[in-house]
Amino acid sequence: MSARANSTLFEWLTILCMLVAIGALLLELVGFQGARSALAPGTIMAGLPVGNLAPEQAAALLRTAYGAPVELHYIDQTLLLDPAQISLRLDTDSMLAQAETYRTGANFWSAFWDDLWQRPVSGFNVPLALDYSPAQLRTMLLDTAARYDLAPAAPVADIGTFNISEGRPGYALDVESSMTVIDMALRVPDNRRAALTIAPVSQAAPTMQTLGTLAQDYVRQAGFDGLLSLVVVDLKTGNELSLNPDVAYAGMSIMKVPILIDTYRRLDTDPVLDEINVIEGTIVKSSNVHANILLMELGDGEMQRGAENLTSHLRQLGLQNTFMAGYFDQRDPPPKLNTPANQRTDFNTYPDPYMQTTPADMAVLMTGLYQCASSGGGLLPLVFPGQITQAECAAIVDLLKRNDIATLIEAGVPEGSVVAHKHGFSEGDTIGDAGIVFSPAGDYVLVVYLWREGYLEWQRTAPLVANISRMVYTFFNH
Repeated sequence: MSARANSTLFEWLTILCMLVAIGALLLELVGFQGARSALAPGTIMAGLPVGNLAPEQAAALLRTAYGAPVELHYIDQTLLLDPAQISLRLDTDSMLAQAETYRTGANFWSAFWDDLWQRPVSGFNVPLALDYSPAQLRTMLLDTAARYDLAPAAPVADIGTFNISEGRPGYALDVESSMTVIDMALRVPDNRRAALTIAPVSQAAPTMQTLGTLAQDYVRQAGFDGLLSLVVVDLKTGNELSLNPDVAYAGMSIMKVPILIDTYRRLDTDPVLDEINVIEGTIVKSSNVHANILLMELGDGEMQRGAENLTSHLRQLGLQNTFMAGYFDQRDPPPKLNTPANQRTDFNTYPDPYMQTTPADMAVLMTGLYQCASSGGGLLPLVFPGQITQAECAAIVDLLKRNDIATLIEAGVPEGSVVAHKHGFSEGDTIGDAGIVFSPAGDYVLVVYLWREGYLEWQRTAPLVANISRMVYTFFNH
């Protein structure tokens, strides 16, 4: 074949190759042009890969993912939150418009050249555009809380054991914190779960009121049809329980406590042996004769005047319902003394006209005695400065500790416990005990009076006082 023929063949082959290349390039260009109508390769929209998808396809994919319910967990309960419940709306138009700027913003030929050579294209990230009604979400959570929150159980008094339980803790949905957690779950396309925030709610501690309810329920269940008065003072916090505290009762031998306090107030020196014998006889032996001797000393030789002086000093202490109109075992009619307590018409215990008090007054006196003995402060040195000392108050408390009768308040505390108290029993219708109990968890004043019209049997009612004492001790030392 001649050289010219070879040259012509080569030229035609070259032209053919060029035409094929141009055709292939045109096909690539047409394909790229079609692809340019879809979202840019590598585009991530709201956390979902939507590159090379048509806008309508991308919008449908977003609606499917973000329209799925959110799984909410409330402890062991699983709830589903339908986005429609909170008017959730995806702003697909704005997200697609932002994606469109990525597509159209790039140079056509530069993008075609990159596609032709299959060069990797950096992806575009379109953030989620979403809104919903926080008010509707809050309402839904409040409804959830109303259904599933567990209120703490109140302390329960057990009459059989005289114990008061601590109750049971509860829990409650933390709405504001849970809204934040749910908001995060609403903004992801998969794994749409949220553990709601549950806050513990502490159980209510037993209160003095719970103790009062236990005492009232107990005497009622025990068949006691008389009147119970109970005063408890927490000497650490000052918290009080008062049940019928301002009822007038017979003073009984409990009045020997204020006699003893006034005796020490009057003394300028430590008591001598004879005085000690009389003082000990008044409290330890509960001797009325010895108590009258002390009244005589308070009255400068006259028992009646001693009773009047004592009453005056009790008034100075603010004890308006406590008095001695006469002395122990007096036969002559006493002068009539009216007090706020004995003028009440709702309660009438027919108190002894010779000497009366109220549980509230005795609690004030015992509290003042404790404060004076333990710190040198409180009511007694405040009202009678320089007349009664801490050592004298401590001596009185020590004497009251020796009133060992193994019943009433003493019978309700563990063996070995220290109780400083004075008790009384009058005319067969009234029983009382007023004392300071020293316990590991805290000291307290306990004053208990029981009255029943007609006759009140010691054998039946003394255990009631002991069991009330037991429940009070348990309350402080549970």
